[in-house]
Amino acid sequence: MRFPGRLAILLSALSVLSGRPVAAQSLQKFSLQASGATLFATSKDPGYESKTRLGFEGQFRYTFGRFSVGAGYQRSTVFSFTGNPLTVALSLAFVEPRYVVTSGGSVAAYVAGRLGVGKLICSQSGNCASGKTSLSYGGGGGLLFRINRRLSADLGAQYFAVNGNFSSNYALIRAGLGVGL
Repeated sequence: MRFPGRLAILLSALSVLSGRPVAAQSLQKFSLQASGATLFATSKDPGYESKTRLGFEGQFRYTFGRFSVGAGYQRSTVFSFTGNPLTVALSLAFVEPRYVVTSGGSVAAYVAGRLGVGKLICSQSGNCASGKTSLSYGGGGGLLFRINRRLSADLGAQYFAVNGNFSSNYALIRAGLGVGL
């Protein structure tokens, strides 16, 4: 079988599978999700302290079968300085497509990608240059746990990069709740 034939079969199978409801995803088409996150810099910068940092994110999701797409906002502290109260946070808007790979009962495993734009925000204005808009991209995965018909828990991890004045890479672990609307 030639490549275009195989591709057509694969796309047909995915469209059939995506029509089935997934037990652990929200049974409603629209949902809101809020998460707390722990952020780890994946490379050490000698000018900044590389410690584990905290952050948060919120997103609005649209679910259709095994697929869902979210649009949201993430803010995480990424830099701090020794002996100085100044901190720098990453503030970005993002789009996150998600695909449930497998599910069983009230648990589902997913893979996700993320594309965003944002900037670095200083805790004390005037102490550092305003960040220019930067591109952020990455991917990851996680587990969804259905708690009831409208409520689900999300445990996920991702690796992402930020390109711009302070280009860097990060690993993120998050835990959150989603509420179907």
